[in-house]
Amino acid sequence: MATASSSSSESRKPAARRDFLVHVEAYLSRRDGVDKLLKISRYAARLALAAGPLPPAASARLKPFESSVGLSRKAFRLGKFVQNVNALRAHPHPSTPLVLLAYGGEGVYYFLEQFVWLAKAGLLPKHLLPRLQLLSAWAELLGYVGSITIKLEEIAKLESSVKMRLKEGCGEKSEAVRTLRGKLLLKRMSVVQDVADAVMALGDVTDGKGLLGSSTLMASAGLLSALISAHKNWNSC
Repeated sequence: MATASSSSSESRKPAARRDFLVHVEAYLSRRDGVDKLLKISRYAARLALAAGPLPPAASARLKPFESSVGLSRKAFRLGKFVQNVNALRAHPHPSTPLVLLAYGGEGVYYFLEQFVWLAKAGLLPKHLLPRLQLLSAWAELLGYVGSITIKLEEIAKLESSVKMRLKEGCGEKSEAVRTLRGKLLLKRMSVVQDVADAVMALGDVTDGKGLLGSSTLMASAGLLSALISAHKNWNSC
């Protein structure tokens, strides 16, 4: 019996490992999957540089790494604005101001980021870069204002639905309530992510004045956003 149990256990291990690797493959095959891993790497490096003095050798390695990863991420935004165009077209109320602000702002941001990348890569004149980056930051910030507002409204509706289910006699462990709680958690995490990204965009718009000039704050916001996004993308594969 011990031998049978052992062989059964061994036969299950490779399958579990293959499932995990298939999940990893699916995650890395997505544009957002690779982009978020690069984002985690970039802001982890930036946080390490901002948190305290590092040995000169480590600092000399991390600075060009962080800069290179930041430029690499912009290549993943080529054509990404089309997703926002299609999402806006598919929305049941595309002409609503908040919807236009959210999808339009993000779409314009991704569209401009293509030219930011081309300028940083040297294909476009460098003197265009400051204006392109400022316009891109404003579009990103406005997009997040719309997105956060819409998601807060959706959170209020989900909370109302949970209360209604509970009043109808559904327990906390019922499938309906658990499903709504799960959606509520994901939506709250999405708001936190948007707020973190909006803080970084605001820092770009204001040119890092005051508290927004804190390298530690910006790096922490970027890392928090990257971790939440990577978690969401992993679960959606």
